[in-house]
Amino acid sequence: MFGGSFNPVHEGHKALVRRMIEEFSLDTVYVIPTFCTPLKDNTPMITPSHRLNMCKLAFADVSRVTVSELELLRQGNSYTVDTLGEISKLHPNDELFLIVGADSFMQLPLWHKAEEIFQKATILTIARGEVDCQKLLAQKALLQNEFNAKAFVLEEPVVQVSSTQIRNLIATDGDFSRLLCKEVCEYIRRNGLYGYGD
Repeated sequence: MFGGSFNPVHEGHKALVRRMIEEFSLDTVYVIPTFCTPLKDNTPMITPSHRLNMCKLAFADVSRVTVSELELLRQGNSYTVDTLGEISKLHPNDELFLIVGADSFMQLPLWHKAEEIFQKATILTIARGEVDCQKLLAQKALLQNEFNAKAFVLEEPVVQVSSTQIRNLIATDGDFSRLLCKEVCEYIRRNGLYGYGD
């Protein structure tokens, strides 16, 4: 499972998923846009349907990925523990993995029913650089010692880009095309998202 606001989905998300599929021989990755993310700040989010559509466009060429609207259909706060429960019902005999970004990995103990998450899934993340890697490895040790969690930290970074960076570029008429796949760029322009064309 790889959940997120995907506001918007970008090349970093795709690179991360591809790397995890390759590294851990994952059979299926559910990419799941959140309806509402409890620990996020008050960043304005475009509609769930736009974020879902962009995810479908972005991951159309990535094999073994299923873009799911599980959390969008459930509405309310998007709690990972609930979504993992739903996925485990779909795949009762399979081992579950939860892919998270570095920032989310550092926040995991604050997540709703964090201990249940650690019981249900192995956590996967990737470092963005040497300093980041040391922090993540320290966090991994804490999760293992305090919560008996199973976690892996990959040390070679993938594409470095953030959704915030992209939104800022769009709002200031900057060039954001290299940070998103062509289909998502066209979708943003066509629908005037994030202030494009204002």
